[in-house]
Amino acid sequence: MSDVPHSPGWWKAGDGRWYPPPPGLTDEIPSRAPTPAPDHPPYQFDPSSQGPLAPVPRPQRSPRRPLFVAILAIFVIGALLFGIGVSIVPDSSTTAKANDAEYQMAIEDLLDSELTNLIFIETFWDSYGRFREEWIASPDTERPAVTERWLVEIDSEVAQFQLDLEQIQNDYAARDYPDGSIPDSVRDLAMIHYNAWQRWADEILTVANEWLQDRTSTLSLYGYATEVRPELDTNIETTFNDLCATLRATQPTDGSYILTIDDICTDS
Repeated sequence: MSDVPHSPGWWKAGDGRWYPPPPGLTDEIPSRAPTPAPDHPPYQFDPSSQGPLAPVPRPQRSPRRPLFVAILAIFVIGALLFGIGVSIVPDSSTTAKANDAEYQMAIEDLLDSELTNLIFIETFWDSYGRFREEWIASPDTERPAVTERWLVEIDSEVAQFQLDLEQIQNDYAARDYPDGSIPDSVRDLAMIHYNAWQRWADEILTVANEWLQDRTSTLSLYGYATEVRPELDTNIETTFNDLCATLRATQPTDGSYILTIDDICTDS
């Protein structure tokens, strides 16, 4: 603060003193490039990568034990056929079935919850953009009121988002998936992901107030948040990538869910 303005943008408060503008209000909001979906297709067993089957030594025939030799030959041939059959059939225990109702439910839950996240984050940064434009266009005497209205607005938005996240997590917890099943693993990773979103929501208002008070920073709010609390965004990104990797690795091998998974893992 000062008794006289030092540069354009300083505003005069009710106490008659001059204050510098909040940092970063003349900066553009950095655009967040969407994180590319991880390339993690289902593992397919490749029989061509296996070594050739070892030749089975021909047993010595004994005229005194023809029945034993015949039984042994049948056993060896059966074992070989079984081994070859196992080697050329993909292991489907790690992929979901196309008609698995529980897997379909897990995917639909993700679609709904990721849409909630997308709507909130767009609303939040739109609110910041309007505040920045209004603050710049306002006379110095009105700028404190503009800032206060914005803080009240985002406080309400974040509170509603936290309620939405809580409902999402309660819905996930209520699903009765068998322990260790694919839908269960998807649900567990989704819960971790939404816990990361909860931590972001818990911290963002504190970060916004710190940004308004930090007179040394020239960053926009987004730039400031990623600088002083980088773990908030990186935790969301990491848990989201883990979730998408599991979706791609466990999706049915017939490709029936690939478009839906692409929507989840590209648009969020």
